[in-house]
Amino acid sequence: MNPPPVDKETAEKVRHHLSKEELERQMHSIHGQGDSGDTLKSRTFGNSNHSRASGSSTNAQTDGGPRQESWIFESVGGYYMPTEDMSKISLATQEQLLMRNLIYAFSGVPSSYITPDIPAEKIAEMTAVEMAKVRFRLDDAFNGAFRSLANTVLPLIGYYISVQSFIEETNMTPSCGRTRLALATALSDQMEDYYKLQSKLETDLNEQKLNLKELVLQVRPWLSSLKVFAGMACSSRGSLNSAQLVTLLDQFSNEQKTATPELKERVAQILAKVTHTYMKIVQLWTQKGILYDAQHEFFVEDTERSNAMSSTLLAPEQCCQAYWSERYNLIPDRLPSFLLDQAEKIFLAGKYLNILRQCNVTMKLLQKPLSYIPQERGHLEIIQESYQLPAGKLLEVIKEQRLDVHLRNLRGYFLLQMDGFAETLLDRCQEQLQCNVDTLIPEKLQNLLTECLHKSNDPFKGMLRCQLKACDVATQLARGQTAEKALEPEGSEVLRLYGYESFALRYEAKWPLSFVLHSQVLEQMQVIQRVLLFLRYVHRTLTLLWQAPASGAALKRTDRSGELRQRMMLCMLNLEQYITLDIAEPRWQSLLQTVDKAQNIDEVLIKFEDTVEDCLRLGLLSSANTFVASLFTLGHICLNFCGFVESPPIAGSLQQFDRVVGEYEEEFSSFITTILDLVKQLGSPSGKDGERQSCKQLLQRLEE
Repeated sequence: MNPPPVDKETAEKVRHHLSKEELERQMHSIHGQGDSGDTLKSRTFGNSNHSRASGSSTNAQTDGGPRQESWIFESVGGYYMPTEDMSKISLATQEQLLMRNLIYAFSGVPSSYITPDIPAEKIAEMTAVEMAKVRFRLDDAFNGAFRSLANTVLPLIGYYISVQSFIEETNMTPSCGRTRLALATALSDQMEDYYKLQSKLETDLNEQKLNLKELVLQVRPWLSSLKVFAGMACSSRGSLNSAQLVTLLDQFSNEQKTATPELKERVAQILAKVTHTYMKIVQLWTQKGILYDAQHEFFVEDTERSNAMSSTLLAPEQCCQAYWSERYNLIPDRLPSFLLDQAEKIFLAGKYLNILRQCNVTMKLLQKPLSYIPQERGHLEIIQESYQLPAGKLLEVIKEQRLDVHLRNLRGYFLLQMDGFAETLLDRCQEQLQCNVDTLIPEKLQNLLTECLHKSNDPFKGMLRCQLKACDVATQLARGQTAEKALEPEGSEVLRLYGYESFALRYEAKWPLSFVLHSQVLEQMQVIQRVLLFLRYVHRTLTLLWQAPASGAALKRTDRSGELRQRMMLCMLNLEQYITLDIAEPRWQSLLQTVDKAQNIDEVLIKFEDTVEDCLRLGLLSSANTFVASLFTLGHICLNFCGFVESPPIAGSLQQFDRVVGEYEEEFSSFITTILDLVKQLGSPSGKDGERQSCKQLLQRLEE
């Protein structure tokens, strides 16, 4: 009898099948008959017109063995398997037959007596994930006690099919990825013990050393193992990347808290083997600064990678903080969950090694194998050490550039705390600062700045430059512009700024110092400097008016004008001292202390950026640009008052002069009240603690 055509996909689902000759040999082995294969074949296939031959032949044997004619061949998934009339064989033979069918079924071989709860022809159309949900049934003709024992281990069949199909499909898919291939290999290694057990069971069965109870006892421990393996296999299918796959396996490992020690060990071995490839990439990146990730599995990506290696030297002009902030990207989707807390240190370790390479720094690199073992901290300690080494070395390199001196320079120049600097600058640039910015020549202002610093003993005074901004401070603060993008965009409203509103300082730090003193944080310092210089300019103008009676003779006509000027001077002084003494100075001293005690570059970077941010946020209340605009409006009121007083006396009575002074006084007082209300609103109980405290300090100064 010729079997029907076999579906190709069905053939792929079944590992192997028994030939007719093999079936005859197995029947002979089961029943212990001495007939030759040819005799069995003639008896078995005597009637080729029946798809299911009856076992009622008159040639029955009486020597205790079953009749050969009782065997039939039934189509199972396209293959012909032997079946037996259970009512005509002994319990011992049933047990032998059941054990052999179980052993074959546990290896993925079709069986006539163990069938799925779906039509056999549909198996070929099912995915491995669906196959894991299929339940298998034992033929009801078997003895009830046998069925009860066997049913406890039948789920092993579906688990095995899921695991084995995953291994075979992965090995046959070239583009599956290294991590998935590692999982297939790890599962295959773990299945070796299972294969050995199957071989042992079959040997014991052939040697009559096995009974059904012992078979179940030996197979049952594999139920939990293959169930977990099948879960791994089914969950790992689809478009998972390496990080998602190892995260999934880590979750499987964490779920085995109540599992047997043997299963825990097996899962740990699988996880260690699968994560080995990924952790090797991590090790190479954190300990060598080399990004070897041809298959795009790692969560760090080099935006300028021209090949698989990330160690190309750069031209000196390319090295800057902006370049390194954009050179590498962190891809969250490629980050395993067990490395989530270490992601930043891993990212920075390799980045700092590359920065040190660009600085031509030689150092002894770490060489420690990195692996992931759940519930252990070995990998965390190695990652920490891998990060601390380059981060500490980079701090040493930047400290050699006299970082502490440069930070003191920023305090002196940008916070106007250097003795005599602001006064000398305003004195030399007095005429320039009073002109419209469109008429000013930056080179001339730079020459005046150089003259101001001529007698200074600062070795880095040449790094201080000046520039003219095309927007006011409130606009610059609102837009968060960098020094390189200070010009107004096309179509924007052109402001008529004076020199004292537009003048700004710039500190040109060179590499590698610019890694800390980068343009973004220096731009924030520049905003503070522009506000302080404006307040100092207004205060100086009021002071010179008091000291130059010839120019401001009209000021002495009334006490009222003198008192108003005194109020204005005190207000400008309090606003400046609030920003410098109350806010900036204590934080700057804390910054210098941190730099002295820091163990790595990130401690300095974070502290420096936080310090400048706090000075800007608490000093200028950057969350409300209205406050900054109010400071300049208040300053302009003072300057307008000075202009009025310096103007030639108006022909008329002193009452008219006092009336105009009264108008300025009323305007000044009204605006002070507006600023106080704004500060009270910003310092409301709903605000942050730091902002509430800073607003309280400002109110105390302005209400004096």
